Amino acid sequence: MATPLIPISRKQGMWFVFFLVLYEFLTYIANDMIMPGMITVVQQFHAQESTVATSLVFYILGGASLQLFLGPLSDSFGRRPLMILGAFLFFVFTILIACSNSMNQFLTARFFQGMGLCFIGVIGYATIQEIFAEMDAIRLIAIMANASVLAPLLGPLLGAIVIHYATWRLIFIIIAVFALFALWGLWRFMPEPIGKTKKNGELIPRIPFSAKPIIKNYKDLLTDPTFCFGAIATGLVGIPCVAWIALAPVILISQAKLTVIQYGLWQLPIFGTTIFGNWVLYQLTYKYQLKQIILLGGIIISIGLIFSALLPYWFGNDYLYMLPGIIIYFFGLSIVTAPLNRFCLFITPVSKGTASAVLSLSVMLIGALGIEIANIFYTNHYNLYFGLYCNVIGALFLLCIGLTFKFDKISNGVAKP
Repeated sequence: MATPLIPISRKQGMWFVFFLVLYEFLTYIANDMIMPGMITVVQQFHAQESTVATSLVFYILGGASLQLFLGPLSDSFGRRPLMILGAFLFFVFTILIACSNSMNQFLTARFFQGMGLCFIGVIGYATIQEIFAEMDAIRLIAIMANASVLAPLLGPLLGAIVIHYATWRLIFIIIAVFALFALWGLWRFMPEPIGKTKKNGELIPRIPFSAKPIIKNYKDLLTDPTFCFGAIATGLVGIPCVAWIALAPVILISQAKLTVIQYGLWQLPIFGTTIFGNWVLYQLTYKYQLKQIILLGGIIISIGLIFSALLPYWFGNDYLYMLPGIIIYFFGLSIVTAPLNRFCLFITPVSKGTASAVLSLSVMLIGALGIEIANIFYTNHYNLYFGLYCNVIGALFLLCIGLTFKFDKISNGVAKP
């Protein structure tokens, strides 16, 4: 069992991790549960069908809005108060979504609810890294990562059941109840690592908030071509995923006339394959290097995306012909994501908190833009166009990966005597 490195009990450390996992799970499932009900939401508020995807864009943009500021602020003012503030904001705006009376109110509240995403990686994960030893922290974060898999796996089906028997507003009421519980747990058990001395005598310093070093770090990152192309590749590889999440209600419910329950059931094989992909990734880490795993995942992703376009071209517009390629893509995505994130963080000497903030911001902004473009491509409900769009994204991803590895090789060559 993991033992904290700062003067808190093991029990407190484990309870903190539990409530952080709960909070992370809620921020993910808040989106996944409502997606089968978004057709009902836009109909109730007399909005356009394209608003289904736009609602996810607002949520992602909210998650991107604070990334660049939270790291330096938490270094100066502490992790605990900002984490509690984030959980409080998520709770309040989840309630406000349930009370919304127009599409504008719904989207505005979704944006601020999405801000809850900002606090997980920049503050929550950083705290775990600081208060636990390296291997203990890795194991704990691996457990937390499973929350991101369970949310899209279970969320659509659970949301569909609620929509089938009750109102979409009940989804946010249920999430708000659990969010209040998570807020209480974080307030009760989250330690403050800043200013504490670890058992090995190392002090976790409080860094004064100063614009000059922050600007320098961001400048170093944005002028590093290896990091920049890697960050762009990390954002591009997830676009078909978030585009599918955003457009699946339109593809399966509005166009294919499936019930919300059928919609939820079809998400199980798509997101369930990520569990198998994570297991394959675990095995690959013992046999191959980071770049080799990334390339292998990229090849699998390319195969899946090609099938997502070829099968609708050969056999017709039915959604069934698009799903095999989507499933293969999700399998490859689960293999490539973690290695690519780690590669990007460790190809730069800039502090990992700052690099993580820029990387996370890039992924969210690129994802939001990718959803809006996919939404335009799918206005005529033609699945082949969606598949072709995903293939363009896949080609850009491979190009950026190639450039990332090329500049990494050049920089390593320059560094050598």
